[in-house]
Amino acid sequence: MLAAQASALAAAAAFITQAGMTGLTIAVTGEQITILVPRTLTPAGQLSVVTALAAVTGAPAPACTTTGTWTQISADGTISGHPARIWASIEPEDTPA
Repeated sequence: MLAAQASALAAAAAFITQAGMTGLTIAVTGEQITILVPRTLTPAGQLSVVTALAAVTGAPAPACTTTGTWTQISADGTISGHPARIWASIEPEDTPA
């Protein structure tokens, strides 16, 4: 299991380096890679980053799910054979009035 996590983490690091993006949070559980787009970006910026990374991972267009006032943007693809989820969360305070 540790070897699978190490492989997934190395693949994620190489992917992010190649994509040239900074400020992303990466987590690896088993072989699953999760990339979180920061809330410091505007909602449009978050959607743009999730969409761009989704395209590179072979994922379909991101899905938007809203629960109450919270919105999640996510896409599921693969990075070097590892399942990958790219996502961002938008809170009401993130949206300009």
